[in-house]
Amino acid sequence: MFRKTIAGILIMTALCFAGCGAAPGEGAGAAGADSAGAQNEASGKTDAAGAAGSGDGVLKIAEKTDIVTMDVHKTTNDYLLPMNVFSTLFSIRKNDDGSTEIVNSLVEDHDISEDGLTYHFTLRDGVVFSDGTPLTAQDVKFTFERILTLPDSEQTDYAIPIDGAQELMDGKADSLKGITVEDDRNFSITLVKPYAGFLASLATPAASIYSEKLVTEAGEDFGVVPEKTLGTGPYIIREWNRGSGMVFEYNPRYWGAEPSVKRVEVSVMEPEVMNMAFQKGDLDILDTLLLDNAIVRSTYDPETYKDQMVSIDRMGLNFLILNENISPLDNVKVRQAIQRAIDREAILQAIFDGDGQLEDGIYPTGCLVYNKENQGWLSHDPEAAKKLLADAGYADGFDMELCLDSSAADYVKNALQAIAQNLNDAGIRASIKTIDHASYLDLRNSGEMPAYMALWLLDFNDPDNIIYTFFGNRDNTKLRSDNYSDEEIIERVAAAKTIVDEAARNEEYAYLEKKLIQEDAAWVPLFSLKHLFITSGRVADFKPHWAGWSDIYFENVTLK
Repeated sequence: MFRKTIAGILIMTALCFAGCGAAPGEGAGAAGADSAGAQNEASGKTDAAGAAGSGDGVLKIAEKTDIVTMDVHKTTNDYLLPMNVFSTLFSIRKNDDGSTEIVNSLVEDHDISEDGLTYHFTLRDGVVFSDGTPLTAQDVKFTFERILTLPDSEQTDYAIPIDGAQELMDGKADSLKGITVEDDRNFSITLVKPYAGFLASLATPAASIYSEKLVTEAGEDFGVVPEKTLGTGPYIIREWNRGSGMVFEYNPRYWGAEPSVKRVEVSVMEPEVMNMAFQKGDLDILDTLLLDNAIVRSTYDPETYKDQMVSIDRMGLNFLILNENISPLDNVKVRQAIQRAIDREAILQAIFDGDGQLEDGIYPTGCLVYNKENQGWLSHDPEAAKKLLADAGYADGFDMELCLDSSAADYVKNALQAIAQNLNDAGIRASIKTIDHASYLDLRNSGEMPAYMALWLLDFNDPDNIIYTFFGNRDNTKLRSDNYSDEEIIERVAAAKTIVDEAARNEEYAYLEKKLIQEDAAWVPLFSLKHLFITSGRVADFKPHWAGWSDIYFENVTLK
């Protein structure tokens, strides 16, 4: 009945790595076969247990803002903690050729039925949560039921493909019928329809597996109180000092390879303070995307820091969201005029030193189904923008508000200022409104934010991760404040995830990209960027997140 699947499903990505020390990039060195960097094939993680001279095992890093919650079901932003405290059924590993690969994590083995609907899984034997509570298949079922029933859940998209999910969300069922628990280690998941990206989606931090026993016992304290927020990952959250930082410590019950880093001290700092702290030797990894680019250029020259630079291409897209519920953004010619008015190349060169590339669609370079034929169509043409405005009845322009998160990095502020100037040059009276972080999220999620600059980094390497998130249903379009209204296209986006034939899938996703961005101007695609980290002399090796996130896996850091 079942066909055996290989343990790792290769997802070829066409990702082009940055050269040494240019900007965000690949890890400082490829994992070798020696004890300091041997690859754990089962988990896709680096075994740094044998690293010589790792000293006290303390890693010091900084974040610009504090997390809001430790409960990943309630956030799409705070991923540093779940990435290190919890484990997922699968994980994603980046290969030397730029491809990404799905590898087993909590899962030991799995099969998929011929019709692509039913997945059978066997969990690793002997995995326990950090307090010693055994991991069971029932915990997996509980996790996905919680995602669907938690009143303020932000992660329902990861469970909605499962059979019975809608009935559970609607209160018409009291359990998720699509997950069948056979015994403590074996379970199956049946989907409503085939979904080519399902295994990849199980490798995201959003799909971290929780303990039914521990979450139930913690009640309202789960995700709030560190000692009651426990996972099966390599670290325990030892302290959370609101507004100032947190402390992680190695979990001695971790099922995987023992990491080099035994303690992580995370401090919340303003970028200027962060930079000074690194210069003083008080930080071990500096995320340059949090700094003003002028500081990066003047301070961290490639010659001086060439042995400390770690650079990776971000598998993500920067773009300008336009709310179609707000006039005159409801006029497609106005949206097309905005696309033509923005000088993306000038912004990329002036603010980012050209460390990136223009993107003309939805799927960033490196994403599955990336389509070169949908690139190259969008050029800066202020005269064409003015004509489109005149054709739309706005020859004299109009007032437009661009919203800015007060906690945004300097590069976002600078880019938005450049965008506002471009729009003003085309006759659109654009102004920037700065909003505190919490209010910004509330306004965006309400569907009433007029326009804003967004960044979407892939959670898993599948087109569904980005196109469905923004256009898969009306709730998603509202949650992101784009309010795209073509019901036929929304339905086709939702249906595209069920296509299993590769050629047909590629064709449909290419059509949807062209329709949404070129014809309907649902947003303004800008560029993808490189991501540069600077490491201290204490760091022997560091491999950033495969998609170039600022959040990192601590176990992928090897200390000297």
